[in-house]
Amino acid sequence: MRVIKNYFYSVGYQILNMILPLVTGPYVARVLGPQGVGINTYTGAVVQYFVLFAGLGIALYGNRQIAYVKGNPHQLSITFWEIQIIKVITTVVAFLTFSFYLLFVKEYKFYLLLQSSYIIATGFDISWLYEGVEDFKKTFTRNTLVRIISLSLILTLVHKPSDVWLYIAILAASNLGGYVALWPTLKKMLVPVKMRELHPTTHFKGTLILFVPYMTLNIYPVINKTLLKHFLGVDASGYFEKSDVIIRMALTIVTSVSAVLLPHTSKAFADGKLQLIKKLLKVSFGYVSMMAFPIALGMAAIAPKFGVFFYGNGFSPVGPAMMIESSAIIFMGWSSITGNQYLIPTMQSNHYTRSVLLGSLLNIILDVPLIIIFGLNGAAFATLLAEAFISVYQLIVISRQVDYSSWLLDIIKYCSSSIIMFAFVFMLSSRLEMTILTLTLEIAVGAVVYLLGLFLMKPSTSEQLRQIVFSVFDRIRS
Repeated sequence: MRVIKNYFYSVGYQILNMILPLVTGPYVARVLGPQGVGINTYTGAVVQYFVLFAGLGIALYGNRQIAYVKGNPHQLSITFWEIQIIKVITTVVAFLTFSFYLLFVKEYKFYLLLQSSYIIATGFDISWLYEGVEDFKKTFTRNTLVRIISLSLILTLVHKPSDVWLYIAILAASNLGGYVALWPTLKKMLVPVKMRELHPTTHFKGTLILFVPYMTLNIYPVINKTLLKHFLGVDASGYFEKSDVIIRMALTIVTSVSAVLLPHTSKAFADGKLQLIKKLLKVSFGYVSMMAFPIALGMAAIAPKFGVFFYGNGFSPVGPAMMIESSAIIFMGWSSITGNQYLIPTMQSNHYTRSVLLGSLLNIILDVPLIIIFGLNGAAFATLLAEAFISVYQLIVISRQVDYSSWLLDIIKYCSSSIIMFAFVFMLSSRLEMTILTLTLEIAVGAVVYLLGLFLMKPSTSEQLRQIVFSVFDRIRS
């Protein structure tokens, strides 16, 4: 029951972090135009290089380490401060390096300076602590108010293309405010520790091991935007961002289960419960597949007309790119389970690192020729191929430890139902003008067709989910 509750909090938190650009997307795209959106995207991508260094893989490493010691308040406090000291140091180094870089920049310097708030915010991000102790409620509720305020400010203050600086400033400040809001409740979770008890260097190797996959996994979307700006102009960078943000918004629904189960799996591994880990892996992989296939193919079906409908006439290139990239949801969903829920908690970070490193390298190698030949769509296709490689690599690794042949039948059922759903929705979308009413109709038709397919094929995961839902309702009624 707690895992289910945490899942919904995790989904809520992840969606909340992306809800501003999604809710304000149509408004901002029309007000700022492709160039204003592109400036925000490109300068944000540049700053993201420094943010990634400041983060140093602590989001995953800290979550895991906190999960190991969450039953011991004293050790929990020591572990938190040791890891946080490392993060503060890397944040300071990243900000100083960025400041030095800024001295040599001639283009968009003011916008880059505003974006630098994201680097500072990284030092205040302690959401990994709350995830490690499985307290997802605080990260959700503390950020809600901050996000609502920033949403109101954007709709109230951003009215013309020249307001792009104000838009960047509001987003950056809300990001910082959301992380700072997590700190006041620390005193209820931690106990006093002495400085001589702290040995932050003991965590340096562990964070460094996870820094490589953390960096490489997050850097190639940034490289995509940077290369698109270089070859096609700042507008193309903005188009890719608008496609990517929709894809990753949908992805949070799929991958949040891995964030919830990572500390759960880490604790099971620490207790030597290997069979429980494998059971969790099977259930969560089935759940992710059940969600990822219809979301990916459903988005592909509506994508051709979605860009113009959602963002305005100047954003027609978003649709085709979104149609290509949407299939990556399946592979990213799978790797979130095999990587975050299995390889990392079971101390097999080397396999995780290798898969992500090779996948990112593949993306970078493919990016230049595909962008030159196919433009914006080339970047989307490179992303899809890289995510597919990472997922397949990790599945090959765990096949030596886990027999997942029994999962294949369910995957075929989810895929078959989703393909049939895609055919219905795509045919409907191609014949109707896209409005809120027709989009709602297409989603409803897709859901009915997919659920009917599951009802007829009866995959095991959907049966387990049905039992869980009935169990939850029984508890509510009692």
